[in-house]
Amino acid sequence: MKWFSTWFDSPYYHILYDERDENEASAFIKAIQQKLKTPKNAHVLDAACGQGRHAKTLHELGFKVDGFDLSPKNIEAAKQNATENLSFFVHDIRDPLPKVEVYEWVCNFFTSFGYFDLKSDNQAAFNSLSAALKPGGVFLMDFFNPTYVIKYLVGQETVIKQGISFEINRWAEDGFLIKSIDFTDQMEAYHFEEKVELISKSDFLEYAVNSGLSFTGMLGDYQLNEFDDQNSPRMIFLWTKN
Repeated sequence: MKWFSTWFDSPYYHILYDERDENEASAFIKAIQQKLKTPKNAHVLDAACGQGRHAKTLHELGFKVDGFDLSPKNIEAAKQNATENLSFFVHDIRDPLPKVEVYEWVCNFFTSFGYFDLKSDNQAAFNSLSAALKPGGVFLMDFFNPTYVIKYLVGQETVIKQGISFEINRWAEDGFLIKSIDFTDQMEAYHFEEKVELISKSDFLEYAVNSGLSFTGMLGDYQLNEFDDQNSPRMIFLWTKN
């Protein structure tokens, strides 16, 4: 079983990451919507949506939103906010989607990619998401800038959340960023690892071309500044379906 199948379903994942800046995320999504001038009634797909927080923001902006995630527990939580125009389903991003050429906008936010060992799996995911877009639709991919991440990597830290001391170690190995997470709760020791591929800009561009997408722009952070290879924390790609 892959690491993401267990860690993302663990209650400790949500304890460790309980303070992700939702205000920044919401502001980013609203700014992107304004930049792209996406019609308020557009049909949007949030790929690897987690518990649906960003899909909910998109819905509040007036979009019809579908969100999917590999984790059944995440989707169970997301469905608590489901409405007529906000729906969620369990799905593996590599597999063909049930709807094709229906979405004006497909988005993959906040490094919800790069979990696979094989480049063919990355390409399969791009093919699936591209196929879901209407011709002329926009694909947004938000991923960390590997150059920036390695440059400013914090190798070791201790994070205390809800009385649990998470010992975190990070390193790069064989083209992946590894995060080792160790902690004890109620006298039981736990160990999890995150493993995310350090996907280069050129690899992303190749996946996109191979799946019928045309590059239209790139941003470097959530304030929508232009991308700089050395100093931008994010790689926010914008493609259009051919």
